[in-house]
Amino acid sequence: MPSSSDRRKKRIGSVTAALFVLFYVLPLVVASIFAAVEFLRSGECFAAVLFLLIYGVLGGAVVIGVMLALCQRLQEIEGGEEDDAAQY
Repeated sequence: MPSSSDRRKKRIGSVTAALFVLFYVLPLVVASIFAAVEFLRSGECFAAVLFLLIYGVLGGAVVIGVMLALCQRLQEIEGGEEDDAAQY
């Protein structure tokens, strides 16, 4: 049976990886949405606005996916599923 420090290390690793991804993607999403709004206000090309909005939505999907994967991973660590599978 793995110790609680092993589980703690796994949790810290999972959270750290998720935070790196979020700190990389979130500013890109916010900047693209902000730029799209500014382009709309100034009447710029609709294609550029559409591209920025699609980029922002896809980035938002990445953020949601990372958060869901992190929640699932933390549940796996707490439940000991990985430790049970290691027995086989």
